[in-house]
Amino acid sequence: MHLSLAVSLTRCRAGDEAVASLALRGQLEEAADLGLQRLSRDAGKGDAMQRSLLCQMVSRLLLALGREQQAQELMQDSLKAYEELSRNWLRWLASLDQGWTFLCMNRPGRAIECFKALVDDAQAPPEVAIEALSCTACALHALGECQRAAHLIEQAIERGGPADLAELIECQQWELVVLRLARRSEGLADHALAIGFRDRMEAAPEPGEARRALAALEARQPVGSLVAHRLQHLQLMMTQLAGAQGTAPFAECLAWLRERRLAGLEVGARIESALVLLAGGSAKAAGDVLQALAPDDAQGRRHRYTVDLQYCQSKLFLLQGQLNDAMQAYKRHVEEAVFMIKRDFAQATRIADRAANADSADAPRLRLPLKYRGAYQYIVDHLSDHQLSIKHVAAHVGVTERSLQMAFRASLGVTPAEFIRRRRMERIRDELQTTGSQGHKVSVHDVAARWGVSNRSTLVQNYRQVFAETPFETLHGRIRGDGAK
Repeated sequence: MHLSLAVSLTRCRAGDEAVASLALRGQLEEAADLGLQRLSRDAGKGDAMQRSLLCQMVSRLLLALGREQQAQELMQDSLKAYEELSRNWLRWLASLDQGWTFLCMNRPGRAIECFKALVDDAQAPPEVAIEALSCTACALHALGECQRAAHLIEQAIERGGPADLAELIECQQWELVVLRLARRSEGLADHALAIGFRDRMEAAPEPGEARRALAALEARQPVGSLVAHRLQHLQLMMTQLAGAQGTAPFAECLAWLRERRLAGLEVGARIESALVLLAGGSAKAAGDVLQALAPDDAQGRRHRYTVDLQYCQSKLFLLQGQLNDAMQAYKRHVEEAVFMIKRDFAQATRIADRAANADSADAPRLRLPLKYRGAYQYIVDHLSDHQLSIKHVAAHVGVTERSLQMAFRASLGVTPAEFIRRRRMERIRDELQTTGSQGHKVSVHDVAARWGVSNRSTLVQNYRQVFAETPFETLHGRIRGDGAK
């Protein structure tokens, strides 16, 4: 994700040259703080496009620093600046923001959906499309779709664009080669996603060839810059694959990220380093690299990188002779990988189904004016997202919040917020009835949280308004009627 971040910063540097320069030199925290100061000082002033680009730069930096909540708040505020631009720009910038959010949450399928709207848009400016292609390639790599990722990087190269962006895309092309070579190692052949990394690779370079290409690219970068650091880390991975031993070089690279408080980038770098070390059988070294991330079992299940963390844990246990622990960790690894694939496959299937069966939408959707039907579908597809808001919906379809409110009231008789609440309650009820009837142990709170509702009192109040009973009564079969339908 380092290089996609550099692509985004380079695209947005017209928003504030000083902020972009600081960030690309590796001073991301200083750049983010400077950007926030300038946004606060110049709120609502100046050129709308310049403010929008600065907002995007700062939000990306906050994500890289692990300050996700602050990034989300800034993205919400950014919509005000986006609304001063054309509807196309509003749609493009909002889609990029959403895609970046999902990418940093390690939700590759959702990220791809957001970026795909830009990749397929012939009107999107080349630099916007290049960023979307770069990020989509990252998301596909996370799913083991290596050939598709490489194809998208080739498309990004074909789009042209400014020379500095073209050079970064060349770096990313080699980054994907290195990551794929690392994951193809025999020592990682039992990874649940290994088949995606081990498919046919045209003219696969040797580690030495990749290392030389990376060194040549690094020589063209400023010393100590974000891009130079990433290229150095990739070279170290190739050196390790060639048979080197020890963790000192990785420790130095990871310390660079930690010193700059780049929590959002450090996690991925640690996992990449650990996987390469495990591929060579260096269990202790891999354990040292992962020590900062080592969660207990409960935390591991919630971690956004659980698939790889559980895999690493299983390999560590195995190399230490703890067979039962290794089997338990590997089982969790496979379960999480299957869940991730099913989740993202289901998302892709929904997108394909909508494209193939546009006329089979439900009746309420068809009552809306044509340009607002996308808002309806967007809400239905994102009910599980806790961050779902009217601002996000309006930005996605390129309309104002007021016009969206009026369209829903006139056509459906409810506001978008009321529609979201009711649909969430319906999904919660469906799941409670289905799982409860099958005799499974169910937590009402967990079910509600899966559908974007985390506050217990809000859940009970809204649920009772729709169905005239509590969710707990539904779960235990004390149904007093069909409720308000």
